[in-house]
Amino acid sequence: MIRSFGLHDVFLMLSLQRSSAALAIENILTHPRAPLWIALTAPWPWAGIGVATYVLRDTIEDMPVSGFSQLMKRAARPEADLLHLAPALPTTSMDEAVGEAIWGRLLGHCALAAGGHGLQRVYASITDGSPEEACLREAGFSLYTRETIHRLALAPESRREPDSRAAGFRPQGPQDSWALQRLYTRGTPRLVQQAEGAVTGDVGSPPLSWWEPDRWRGIVWEPAGEARAAVQVHIGRAGHWLRIWGTNMLAPRELRALVAEGLRVISGSFPHRDRKALPVYATVRDYEIGLGSVLTGFGFAPYASRARFVRHTGAVRQPETSVARAGLEGSAHQEMPIRSQTWRT
Repeated sequence: MIRSFGLHDVFLMLSLQRSSAALAIENILTHPRAPLWIALTAPWPWAGIGVATYVLRDTIEDMPVSGFSQLMKRAARPEADLLHLAPALPTTSMDEAVGEAIWGRLLGHCALAAGGHGLQRVYASITDGSPEEACLREAGFSLYTRETIHRLALAPESRREPDSRAAGFRPQGPQDSWALQRLYTRGTPRLVQQAEGAVTGDVGSPPLSWWEPDRWRGIVWEPAGEARAAVQVHIGRAGHWLRIWGTNMLAPRELRALVAEGLRVISGSFPHRDRKALPVYATVRDYEIGLGSVLTGFGFAPYASRARFVRHTGAVRQPETSVARAGLEGSAHQEMPIRSQTWRT
């Protein structure tokens, strides 16, 4: 049986969370929190960026088994990301087939729950080539891109005042939504756009700031009155993130200018005396040519190779009141409930 997390599941999650798989790399590296803490403190799951936690307690092949899964709704988007799933694969505590069966049940339930609340897509990021890939494919997830996460141990000190900018750069504003969307579609393969909602028209600006959206800052490069590229940075608790848009239309020197501006924004976010010694991460997808070598010139090094998967739920986006009503009416006909409950401390 799979059901929503409750206080009686605290000790189960405490025993399983050390063996859980992390499926949202950006969130884990910038704002790491234990799954149990997330379950106890997360907002209501289907509003804002709330997190839903589901617990499995059952018998498979006459063996009592347990596991849990967590997924986080993206703010203002009909999507969710899988955060954690336990136990991770491969597991030494049980037969391989049993571990895969646990994953299959939890992944299917998460997709059902998301679809039941009007979400159209569920995402997962795993280590490229890991055993979890077969489980994701079996559960209806499709690979849509691979990427390399680069890491800089410490952002360099800024040599300019925090509010100063290089020529041609300016802060990103709401009026840049269309320009950023055009940068995204020009440099992103059609398959990736479809996976990330761009084809359906609900993507808005590039789908970057889905976690901690109030912690993002954007800088647009507009050298001649037209936005040719953008750099966006995330200021995190345990690390920062750097993302470049328009990479395939830029020369190496222009890419270097964008990376330098992004690092300046990160370094300038802290007074010198209070500066946090945190790493900086940067995403380089397999279709973004030349960015990896530019990052290497700034001291970045490859940190992790990831594969990104998506499952389309087939849900039609509805107003929140209709979605909630449909979930409640449908729960009477489902073996597993789809409404999650979280607890605050």
